[in-house]
Amino acid sequence: MIIGLVGLCSAQGARPWTDEVMYFVMTDRFLDGDPSNNIPAGCDPALYDPAQNDINRYMGGDLRGLERAIQAGYFNDLGVTALWLTPVVRNVWRSGYDLGGWKSGYHGYWAQDWLDIDPHLTSRTSLDGREYEDSAEGRMEHYRDFVALARSRGIRIIQDVVLNHAGPVFFYDHNGNGVFDVEEKEEWILPFKRDGYYDSARWGDVPKWNIRRTMPDGPRELLGAKINTTGVLSRIETYARKGFSWDSLGKSDGEEIMADFFSLRTFWSAPDAAHFDELIDEFVEIYHFYMTVVGVDGLRVDTVKHMQHEVWDAFTERLRARLGTAAAEKIMFGEIYDGNPERLGQYTWRSDWPERTDPALDSVLDFQFCFTAREYLRHNGDATGSPYAVNEAILTRQRDGVLGRPYYNPNPGPDGLNARQKMITFIENHDGINRFRVEEVTEIRHRLAQALVMTLPGIPCLYYGAEAGLHDTRGRVGADSETGRMMFFRRDGVLDVAAVRQSASFRDIAALARLRESHPVLRTGDYLPLWVDSRDSNDDDGVFAFGRMMADDPWSMVVVVFNAAANDAVTGAGEAGISLPVELEGASLRPLLVIGDSAAPAATAVAAGMRLPAPASTMVAWEVVRPAGN
Repeated sequence: MIIGLVGLCSAQGARPWTDEVMYFVMTDRFLDGDPSNNIPAGCDPALYDPAQNDINRYMGGDLRGLERAIQAGYFNDLGVTALWLTPVVRNVWRSGYDLGGWKSGYHGYWAQDWLDIDPHLTSRTSLDGREYEDSAEGRMEHYRDFVALARSRGIRIIQDVVLNHAGPVFFYDHNGNGVFDVEEKEEWILPFKRDGYYDSARWGDVPKWNIRRTMPDGPRELLGAKINTTGVLSRIETYARKGFSWDSLGKSDGEEIMADFFSLRTFWSAPDAAHFDELIDEFVEIYHFYMTVVGVDGLRVDTVKHMQHEVWDAFTERLRARLGTAAAEKIMFGEIYDGNPERLGQYTWRSDWPERTDPALDSVLDFQFCFTAREYLRHNGDATGSPYAVNEAILTRQRDGVLGRPYYNPNPGPDGLNARQKMITFIENHDGINRFRVEEVTEIRHRLAQALVMTLPGIPCLYYGAEAGLHDTRGRVGADSETGRMMFFRRDGVLDVAAVRQSASFRDIAALARLRESHPVLRTGDYLPLWVDSRDSNDDDGVFAFGRMMADDPWSMVVVVFNAAANDAVTGAGEAGISLPVELEGASLRPLLVIGDSAAPAATAVAAGMRLPAPASTMVAWEVVRPAGN
């Protein structure tokens, strides 16, 4: 169990975000802790799959399932200190057209009411037997209790939020009959219209799918707090109503901002829109409530590049102002589905740079790292790529871009940390990139991938099921899919963690978390490349060595060596070797942790041009041992 990081606060203030180990969980896919909410009152029964096989339907996971895991010490034992949940707000429950067919809103990204929690996720009774009302008040009370339970175990809660769009709350009355003809594709999506908008948009009213006008439609009172929302989200004029374009998601000409996401309804968020300030203030009011009254610690912001940059300037500045001194304990990081650091980093800057140099978003998910790490490790069988691009991705975090400024904003946010320090390092997720471990990827390669995330700079983020080596046998290397959105604990109401805790992946991650705790250099130390195999040589394929060191203390160094190949190797080829800081000559390196099935190598003396053993399919972390009398 991770002991030292359990407390959320210390004598110096809140626990720094660089100390966290995040765990991203699709709430509907973790554990069905309360089967009574699988088909909420009035919900279409066909949307739930009791066999838990159809990824397009609800499978039953809920807050109660996560609560039971928290109570059992599951996340503490794994070393997780922050849970990032898919959006919990009340969703539209079904869309008739999404990637060619109908799907349910099990994932949470189809908001219908931003101030209600989806009844698929909540329970009617608390863990201590109190009854929750069957209302927005009761559901929000359960969510608040969930957050409080997590925090009592030293676990922060990060809420996934969507400001770009609502769910399919209205239809395009294509045939003009005033009725939502749900079998007609054109009523769900129409071709993108760059100029003007479709004035045929009409609010839907299909209760069994929770298709109805967006909420809140005015002020609310929840958990004893008055929430002064104005209802701008419930006005159809707030939406772009421009239809859908198949290639808009990958564009950068403005279409990616204006177009619907399939049948999802995009807000018209242009800075010159008459409702711009009201829209931003509405979201500030809503998320101030979640972060103060409910107690949420952070926001993961969805689809950042699909809204104008000015949205993020205004939202982050106004929300921090509302939070006041509490802003120093919170985090807001964004999803920009792009491997270009210029594109990723721009949202850590304000759009009015250089007049303002303070941060917009605190940090972003590092897709550049994700893509390059997968190029290195995610291959069929024993094949391996080069870590050259991984090394470049990490170094890029400290470099300047084409605009004459660093890619990532080096200026501190309210907590004194900057975007570079709070980059979110991950290697798999729920989107098209899918799970790391698909059909052709071995368990040991999966274990090395998790070790890479846990030892390189940044805040490591695990994907649910990684700790069990959850294997997506329907996924394939090189193919985008959502097949990895599987149910984790498949038996209803049974938290069967014994086998998971004994799995190699669980033991690895827990050991890596303990290593991060005992060696602060792995949380905040500088990155020092030591050996990156040549892309032009076959002598050392798959070998990657780097150091983590405090800038003012070379004795703090931890050296990490990966060999993804199936053959033993050493760091260096030909006459080459690696060199550590000259101050360390005379010291030795001692193995701290081995990930893989090889035995720990023997300690070795530090010398110029030294070589370190790199056993096949193994990661070895080494610590510096001072010579006697030093």
